[in-house]
Amino acid sequence: MTLTLARLALFAAFAAFGTVIWSRLVAEPSAATTVGVVAVAVACAATLIALDRLVERRWLASLLALAAVVAAAAAALLVEGVPAALLAPWNWGDLAVQVDQALVGVQEVDWPYDGPDEWVRRTILIGAPLLTVVAAALAFWPAPEEARPGLRLSALGVLVALYAVAATTRDPGAPVPLGIALAALIAAWLWLPRLARRREGAIALVAVAAATLLAVPAASALDGEEAWLDYRSWSPFGPERGIAFDWSHQYGPLDWPRQGTTLLTIRSDRPHYWKAETLDGFDGTRWYRSGDSSRSDLASEMPFDSGAIMATPDDWDYGEPNSAWSSSIKVEVRSLSTDVVVGAGLTYDISGVPAVPAADGTVELLGDPLERGDQYQIRSYEPAPTPFELDAAPRELPGWVGRFLTVSVPAGDDDAEAVTVPAWGAAADAAEGDAREGRTRRLDPATGDDAEAGAELAGSDYARTYALARSLAGEADSPYEAVVAIETHLRETYAYDELVPVRDRPLEAFLFEDRRGYCQHFSGAMALMLRMVGVPARVAAGFSPGTHDPDTDQYRVRDLDAHSWVEVYFAGVGWVPFDPTPRAAEDEQTGEESEGAPATGGEEAAAGRVRSAEPEPVEEEPAEGDGADEQAEDDAPAATAASGPGGDGPGPPPAAALVALAGGGVLALAAAAAVARRGRRRRSLG
Repeated sequence: MTLTLARLALFAAFAAFGTVIWSRLVAEPSAATTVGVVAVAVACAATLIALDRLVERRWLASLLALAAVVAAAAAALLVEGVPAALLAPWNWGDLAVQVDQALVGVQEVDWPYDGPDEWVRRTILIGAPLLTVVAAALAFWPAPEEARPGLRLSALGVLVALYAVAATTRDPGAPVPLGIALAALIAAWLWLPRLARRREGAIALVAVAAATLLAVPAASALDGEEAWLDYRSWSPFGPERGIAFDWSHQYGPLDWPRQGTTLLTIRSDRPHYWKAETLDGFDGTRWYRSGDSSRSDLASEMPFDSGAIMATPDDWDYGEPNSAWSSSIKVEVRSLSTDVVVGAGLTYDISGVPAVPAADGTVELLGDPLERGDQYQIRSYEPAPTPFELDAAPRELPGWVGRFLTVSVPAGDDDAEAVTVPAWGAAADAAEGDAREGRTRRLDPATGDDAEAGAELAGSDYARTYALARSLAGEADSPYEAVVAIETHLRETYAYDELVPVRDRPLEAFLFEDRRGYCQHFSGAMALMLRMVGVPARVAAGFSPGTHDPDTDQYRVRDLDAHSWVEVYFAGVGWVPFDPTPRAAEDEQTGEESEGAPATGGEEAAAGRVRSAEPEPVEEEPAEGDGADEQAEDDAPAATAASGPGGDGPGPPPAAALVALAGGGVLALAAAAAVARRGRRRRSLG
């Protein structure tokens, strides 16, 4: 009986160990629910033990055991919040429908799940109670004696799977302590009968201790950036080749992949918009990459000399590089196939793959496209200024920005002709220099002087766009205020929709007819209107920040994060990203409900809040004690952190508590073995 109780204690420790790790698949898991799940499994095991000892007829014991297991499974589902009515046999169809629909949602969630769908949350969590009940049934089933070792070994496999599935889905951190705990539990499970014998138990404990002492330094040495066998990059049921994107704007129904596939994992000190290509040309219909910047010197579009020394944030001034805006980024390719390097802002250094950075931030590969398993490291410069710094930026712009003030506008059946708009508030000849080939006209948007170029724009197919841009920027006192006004108008006026009709003039139709579109429409329209009012702008394409996992300190970028935004040039600062796509767009793309975005214009912008160049990703909830209380600064941009149901109590215990739990189970076994030896000694003396 003592050995049976020891097995029960070990089962409880093992079940608790795996269930706690599983509970971390959702944000803010309930400690009470976790305890309840383990209690149900242990009660099931205890019931099976009692049936084995009290019911002599094997068929009756098996029948009652089956009833006990079914009851335990139902109780476990109730503990996880499944409505009792759905557990009735006549409602199993409804239960199956709910779970099936939730499983579809599970395929696209971020870990830990923090969304609003209760059934997705329940479906994620019910794996733990079902596995623990199955393990209890296998370990303690009233079977013939010769069948029990095989059943117990099967139960061990289920308990290990309980931990392994959760740990590989979301990294729990602390791999060495958790590995030691898991090894101790497995060893105790396998050698439990021998632990009751002094000599064999001592040998077993020495063997486990020796293996642990040898394994810890070896594991620490092998815990590098690249795994020997990287299971995360395996894709046995996916396509052999990675997913590719065409970053040029098309504006028809969106045909980007939308399966929730992880494309990149990125380690960075802060979130960024991950840039693939810069689209700097507008041909009268769409934005595209002209290639002009690829022929430019890397430093030609920096607001400072290439040899300038980085200034600290406190000492920074316009025209100087700011050390806080320089980042070191490590990228690993998962399921993306690309002939450009995905970076951030202006990439000025790269190692790991043969590539050449261009002045616009696009990094062109010199060899084959990047595929699964490729890794590289970049250094990038992406300004993250405050609203005050943007509003007070110098007005005098370098001559090379002229091509970022140029738009090609068609008029009726005539071909599109280039119009270069002078910089904000400049005289009519201020944009001399880099105008594109073709007829070039001038106007001064700040003075409202409609010269010949103004008439050209007003008579083009984009006349309404030009009038809207002038109207929105009419009350602005600075280029920054014009940016905020146009961005706010787009965010608050238009709807997000990926199924839009094909139009001859898609951006004009987006603004005045369809009034709906996706990120290409929002970013394309904003950049076009900014150029029309003399603010240098361009479009960037790539990915939004993705999901940050604080346990691994990595950003997981999926195909759902494919995005397009705007970059605006401010003298003395550089290219600053702005995102006019409404917040609901990111909710729809990721399948999760996001918090309201900080306003980027209007009253809140006037009060000093604006989107900076530092976007916040969907934030995976850190474990207790891992910085869960850290908050983003007020001038950070819109967070895409999902908001969802909270738990009933504190989160799961940290790794140290799990190790202590496993150690406690092993110590309990040692105590049980000592009691057993003492009992045998007394019987032998009596």
